[in-house]
Amino acid sequence: MTPKILIVDDEPLNLVTLEAFLAQDGYELHFASSAREAYAAALTLHPDLILLDVMMPDMDGFAVCRQIRHDPVIARIPVVLITALDDDSSRLKGLQAGADEFVSKPCRREELRARVRTIVSLNRFRTIAEQRARFQQLYEHAPLAILLTDASGRVLDANPPAQALFAANGQTALQGQLLSEKLPPGVAAAVQTQIVRAVAGDSPEPCELKIVGSGERILQLRIATVPDGDARAALLIFDDVTVEATAREALRAMNRDLEKMVRDRTRQLEETNTLLMSYASFVSHDLRTPLTVVKGYLAMLEEGVVPVNVEAAPLVSQAFRAAEIMDKMLLNILQLAREEHTGTPAGPPPDTDPLPIIKRLLDHLATLSPNPAVCMTVGQLPPVAASAAVVERVFYNLLTNALKYSAAVPAPCIEIGAIERGESPVLFVRDNGIGFDSRETDRLFRNFSRLSTADDQDGMGLGLSLVARLLRAHGGRIWAEAGVNAGATFFVQFQPAAAEPAARIPA
Repeated sequence: MTPKILIVDDEPLNLVTLEAFLAQDGYELHFASSAREAYAAALTLHPDLILLDVMMPDMDGFAVCRQIRHDPVIARIPVVLITALDDDSSRLKGLQAGADEFVSKPCRREELRARVRTIVSLNRFRTIAEQRARFQQLYEHAPLAILLTDASGRVLDANPPAQALFAANGQTALQGQLLSEKLPPGVAAAVQTQIVRAVAGDSPEPCELKIVGSGERILQLRIATVPDGDARAALLIFDDVTVEATAREALRAMNRDLEKMVRDRTRQLEETNTLLMSYASFVSHDLRTPLTVVKGYLAMLEEGVVPVNVEAAPLVSQAFRAAEIMDKMLLNILQLAREEHTGTPAGPPPDTDPLPIIKRLLDHLATLSPNPAVCMTVGQLPPVAASAAVVERVFYNLLTNALKYSAAVPAPCIEIGAIERGESPVLFVRDNGIGFDSRETDRLFRNFSRLSTADDQDGMGLGLSLVARLLRAHGGRIWAEAGVNAGATFFVQFQPAAAEPAARIPA
């Protein structure tokens, strides 16, 4: 690398003269005409030598030298002061400022060249020595085992970790020995192959070696080629990765166990789902069989096949409609069970008009309600992206809850409507019943959870939790707002419908 010299003088003629003196020696010359320029150039260039004029207008050379010596980045750059002052006090002041040498003006060519050559060489040797010492420290204290071998695998040098790794207790140093003699036969052959490839100019990929001795170790080997005089040597770096390799193998084993557990669990769930589906089909079939008989007899009474007196005729009609609704509900339960068993069908869910479903439920519930004075209103409802079975199960539960918890108020009222909310419509069921404490809202949709306002009501606290699970399974959600003795409103949001929704009424 060509030595760099920074020449600092405010006189252009002096800069030209010094350039003429030193140009023929092959230096890389840089120039500055002020103290400020000199300091900035030194920080940028890191020259091997600074030739510094003492007498400058903005700041004298002594001050510049002191500034350089106080900067840890450039403090070690040699500085030669060029001055016309030849008294002892000036020289002492220069030494105190940190100058390495003095050259008197006017400069003699050969003297200047000799001094520059000597100082540059000494600075280069000092830098090399410092770098060598620094490298030696790194080499000896590195946590990795580092060896240098020739093409035959004979060890030329080894750092202490390599000595501890491959030289057993009390054995002589590794230098001069064949590395293959310190390794198991199979591993030794693989390492020697890597050494030969590296010395030949190839670049072997890092590899892991298993060393079996007093304790099994796994070493990662990386090899590089370094010049060794006129020949090439191989630089081998061994890193003990036993802990990491053991952890990797343990992780792989754990993943294999987890995969097996997932497969076993999946098979168990599939078997359980199949059993549940069979049970749902069995229950639905067994319930529908007697219900079919009841419907048949009620149909005969409804159609007049069997005479019925005038007073009993309305009761027969209500019973027949209730039986039909029950039959429909059983079919819906079976359909939902099939959907849960087989998974959600591909493609978007169908658009369903909830209005006729809700009206049918209201007609059915009106026949079952002990309070005929319940006011039920239904607003305009948009289509929702869910099957008719899902819509029926959701609103059957919400409507029965509304009837149950508003039965005790003097003028019970239930309202069904829709509001605009984001991408998909939100349907709601609102009642003016006993309501609940809004602080208990998060308990509403838990299994077997009952609120304090429902202590005197029948039920096990499963209905709303099942509705919430059903909606989540079909991409929807449910939430509620209420107050004690201030009624309750349950909001239901399905997936966005494909069809353009109809007009919606405000909440």
